[in-house]
Amino acid sequence: MRVITVINAKGGCGKSTIAMNLASALAGSQYRTLLLDMYPQAQVTEWLGLGDGLSIEGSIVSAFLGRSRLSDLVVPTHIPHLSFCPSAQPLEDMGRDLVHSIGYETLLGGFLRDLVSRFDFVVIDSPNQISPIMENSIHAADLFIVPFESTKAVKSYANFLGLVLRIRPEGHFQVLHVLNNFYRPGFRKRVIERMNTESIPIAEVEVRNCGWLAQVDEHGGSIFDYRPKSKGAEDIQALCTYVERILGGREAAVA
Repeated sequence: MRVITVINAKGGCGKSTIAMNLASALAGSQYRTLLLDMYPQAQVTEWLGLGDGLSIEGSIVSAFLGRSRLSDLVVPTHIPHLSFCPSAQPLEDMGRDLVHSIGYETLLGGFLRDLVSRFDFVVIDSPNQISPIMENSIHAADLFIVPFESTKAVKSYANFLGLVLRIRPEGHFQVLHVLNNFYRPGFRKRVIERMNTESIPIAEVEVRNCGWLAQVDEHGGSIFDYRPKSKGAEDIQALCTYVERILGGREAAVA
C-alpha cells in the first residue's frame, strides 16, 4: 500500500480537487483506493455526500479519539474501487489536543497499518494549516503532491518543507511540485520564475486551468464522470500515470 498526501500550507491551491480526482483516476485503473479526508472543513466529504461535516461519529475524528477503528469508518463510494473516510469540523479542535500525547504525529500511520491488505493506494486530502493533523498527514506519506497556483503558494512552501524535514528527517519520501490551474499566462510565468529562484523542482505534469474541473465538486463525482473528454480529465489522468510510474505501479501497490 502506498500513501499519497496532497498538501500545501496555503488554502485555495486546489488540494481537494486534485485529491478527489486523482483517487478516482487510481480507482479507474483498477487499484483499490482509499480517499481520506483530513481537512476539517470536510470539503470532499460534502462533495461526495458521505457525511454532514459536523458529526464526530462516522468520521476520522472518531478514530483519533479512540472510539472507532479506521477500518470501521471506511465506506464505499459510487465510484468502483474507491472507498472513503469522512472528515468533520471537530477535527480541528481535536487536533490541538493531540500535542499532549507522545508520538501523536504517528497516530494516522498506525491506523493505516490495519488497512494494508485492503488497499493499494491511500490518497489524503490534508489540511492547509500547519497543525497536528497536518503532521499526521505528513508522517504517513510515501509521496507528497504539492499544488502551486500562485506565488503565495511558493512563499508558504518553506513552512511546509521545514515541517516535513522535522517529522521525516530520514527523507524516505518523494515530492511532486505540480503547477495547477493558471487562468492567466502571466501568473504561470511568475510562479515558475519564483520556483526556479527557490530551487523547487517542477513536476513533468501540470494541471491546466479547466472550467469543468473547477465545477466538478458541484456534481458529486469526479471529472471522469462529469466531463471525461475535458483537458482537466486529461491532466488528472496524466498525473495518475506519473504517480504510478514513480511509486512503482502495481508491483509496489501489492508490496
